[in-house]
Amino acid sequence: MRSAEIKGLAVFSITDGKEIGKVKDLLINPDRKAVDYLIVEIPNWYFGSHVIAFNVAVGIGKDAVMVESGSALKELNLEPASIELVERGIRLVGSRVLTRKGVIIGKIAEYYVNVDNGQISGCELADNENNIKGIIPSSAALTFGKDALVVDNNIDNQLLQSIDDYDEEVNLPGGEVIVAEKTDIPLNDDVESKAILEEVDANDDASDRDKTVKLFEQRQREYLLGRAAKNNIKDANGSIIVQKGEVITQDIIEKVTLAGKFKELMLDV
Repeated sequence: MRSAEIKGLAVFSITDGKEIGKVKDLLINPDRKAVDYLIVEIPNWYFGSHVIAFNVAVGIGKDAVMVESGSALKELNLEPASIELVERGIRLVGSRVLTRKGVIIGKIAEYYVNVDNGQISGCELADNENNIKGIIPSSAALTFGKDALVVDNNIDNQLLQSIDDYDEEVNLPGGEVIVAEKTDIPLNDDVESKAILEEVDANDDASDRDKTVKLFEQRQREYLLGRAAKNNIKDANGSIIVQKGEVITQDIIEKVTLAGKFKELMLDV
């Protein structure tokens, strides 16, 4: 969905069918290239700003955002992570787009959000007359900054004509395109890696194959970030390394990887 399609949606509690507010804005985590929180305007607006963590939303449809209960709504000033994102001030829409060489090639007119996991799939690139030149896939965005989006120098070769293409293609540096599986659900990494490697079998270059595997691993990690573990995960000695309900961070991913439990984590979020 476009960010503009999410803003203004009513937020409903499944428990009692009550409308608890409306989405006012999205808080972007530039490190994950994802939306981490929805800023929600409540009827008693003088109580202050409230947020809902994106991974707490049960569903985001064209008419409403659904949460289990009103307890999903948190005061923004009591959520340190949301305060940090507000202070970082990443807006995207209206931001200039700069190449690594320091050339301004346009501005961001809109961006697309995967409503299943909050990942930003791509950003619409517009010229000075607001004509859309194409969609920048998030894989080609080097930096989500407060004042600019920094991209590869050869971004013209990586622009998508439709956001639907993003799920089917992964654009790599140099304009090379690797066909891959969709990434909004976790997949067995051995099976998936084999499938991806088969796609590039025609170009049997070791560096290209390594690049593809690393890209897939990165996409798996991006999928995990911000999600919650459904069960405890233990290391080989039986010690709990991830608590049930714990939100997955980069540090947790590294710890789980060192313990050889990455597959288990992928299947347990």
